[in-house]
Amino acid sequence: PVALSRVAAGARERGASGGMEAPANRDLLWLASMLGSIEPQCKAERVRHRTDTVFLLTMGGRVIAMQTGFATMEAAYGRPSNSANIMMKNSMDLFLGIFVYYFAGFLITFGDPPLIIEENGFDFALWFLHFSYATTAATINSGALAGRVSFLAYVVLSSFLTGVVYPVAAEWVWGGGWLGNLGYIDFAGSSVVHLVGAISALVAVAVCGPRIGKYPSYRAWRGIWKYIFLERYESSWYRIPSEPVEKAVFTPIKACNNYVQLLFGTFLLVVGFLAFNPGAIMAATSNSDLVSARATVTTLIAAAAGAVSAVVWSIAAKRGLRLRVPEMTNSVLGGVVASCAGCNVIPPLPMMLVGFVGGLLATSTARLMERLQLDDTVGAVSVHGPPAIWGTLAVAFFARPHCQNLALRGLFFGGGEAAWKLLLTQGCGLASLGALAAISTYVCVTLLDLTIGFRCNRAFELIGLDFTEHGYDDGKMPQYKVDHVLAHSPVRDCLVERVKSRLSSTPSSPSRRDSSQHGGERGEADADAVSTPAASVAGVGDGRARDPQAQSLQQELADLRKTLDSLNKAAGSLVNAMRGEEESHMGLRIIGAEVYGGSHGQNRQQALEELMCEAESHAALRAAKRTTADVATSTRDVGWICRPTSPAGLRAAEVEALAGCRYLPRCGGGAPSRSKTTELARRG
Repeated sequence: PVALSRVAAGARERGASGGMEAPANRDLLWLASMLGSIEPQCKAERVRHRTDTVFLLTMGGRVIAMQTGFATMEAAYGRPSNSANIMMKNSMDLFLGIFVYYFAGFLITFGDPPLIIEENGFDFALWFLHFSYATTAATINSGALAGRVSFLAYVVLSSFLTGVVYPVAAEWVWGGGWLGNLGYIDFAGSSVVHLVGAISALVAVAVCGPRIGKYPSYRAWRGIWKYIFLERYESSWYRIPSEPVEKAVFTPIKACNNYVQLLFGTFLLVVGFLAFNPGAIMAATSNSDLVSARATVTTLIAAAAGAVSAVVWSIAAKRGLRLRVPEMTNSVLGGVVASCAGCNVIPPLPMMLVGFVGGLLATSTARLMERLQLDDTVGAVSVHGPPAIWGTLAVAFFARPHCQNLALRGLFFGGGEAAWKLLLTQGCGLASLGALAAISTYVCVTLLDLTIGFRCNRAFELIGLDFTEHGYDDGKMPQYKVDHVLAHSPVRDCLVERVKSRLSSTPSSPSRRDSSQHGGERGEADADAVSTPAASVAGVGDGRARDPQAQSLQQELADLRKTLDSLNKAAGSLVNAMRGEEESHMGLRIIGAEVYGGSHGQNRQQALEELMCEAESHAALRAAKRTTADVATSTRDVGWICRPTSPAGLRAAEVEALAGCRYLPRCGGGAPSRSKTTELARRG
């Protein structure tokens, strides 16, 4: 109390003599008054001003709310059958991240041990804000790996990033580490948060591989890269499935499934960044509120400049004003990410250039990733990687002094030699943080892939992770298709091998990814294929019936036999259903041929002959199954005409199928020309 009274008296004297500005004088008097009125039992916990505590808690809560924006955008990009899995990943990396950051992360960054029994001055507000930054860095992997990563493997990787990788990077820059001592500047985490997350996601994408069917002409890693990225499959494994069983459940991959949801998620993230950047000041007293206000405005300007860059990119690349939604959203986020490092020192006008270039880098890098066949589902690497590098380097170019920054000057504001030294320091810091993220992620992903498997089961990916990982069925896929795919998937093989390994003296259970490869290379699926493993399991069980270990597994073996029998029945039902569907479809087509041929005065027998000729063309039959509800046969102009239910006529792909249809010599019509096919499509 004596020391506090002296501080207050000194503040009054300096304020009266004009030696201190009025706002700073009021802050000091307020702090002295507050500390003097604290109850003795709370002094250990009072580590910052009340206003600063409320500021940190408010900003941290808004940053955590950004998880909803990430999850919404990711669900918009992914397949609908993976939406629940995406939400579960974003939820669990938040909830499990709380524990790992509480017990390990905060200790690594600031050296404060977690509270176990008694409270010893632990800074709860600072912990909360930094945890919100840590979980933001970890969730970048979720978007890049959406649709094919194993749920358990992702949770482990996310917890590792939250509890180890981000805390080490934050300690280097913000916790008194070597980069901070060198003068490295990253105000709100362009490199500490976004670059670390982007490099980690890039390594994980390279190891995991693309989604099945994403690239029809995909080429797997070869040469030395095959061993570096643990490639185990041939190129055909990743391409569009060709087997009937897998084609029955395969859903073509779209660039985006819901543009409205994507825009909504972008709005949530932009609002969250208006707390992410200003909150990095960690205070609201002693003129820190002025820095927070400056950071808020410059962040918003960078977002607007990113949106403008999307328009410019569209005009330059497509010679038109057709602005695609994913390009605009990624450009906006790229501009915001670029603003994080220098939003407190870069003036508004130069920040427009920083955000504009950041948006262009996000869009162009996404195109480069596609050319390299690196499947980043939501464009997380392109949004959080190059814009973060540019924004960190931009501090050395555009920093300008103000009331809270009197010494830092960029090259364009007379920084001179000091600015060149800062540019070198920024580059060194970026390389160090990138190497930290790449090496640590590679080690973690490699261990996960060699133990529990980093990529999910092939059948699980084709059916959808909502159903296979979480048991959620939206009713959009017929149950008999799901059962049949599972009957011919590595799941059955794993069960069989598990029983074999436990009954035999030398267990030999294949790894998850090896069994997935066998499932991808299986031949044509039929009902008889289900009974073969059942017989082998039965033989193993009978041969080891007197073994005590085998006797304890008899019940499990019996359950497995029942499961295989039920799968056998499901496979037979599927075969019958497919045959019945084809027969009924052909019946409808024959009726249509009779009606259409009769109405035009054509010979019925000739019309039926042409119909059977058409059935021999498998490509035409598959196209008709997809696009028609009423099919007619004509012998006057062309061999057959598809009449889709859509009034808009045939799509471009269907016109190509018509133009390239195979006609046999005995067909009366002959192959139509491309112009005639297009004209028929316009007539509907």
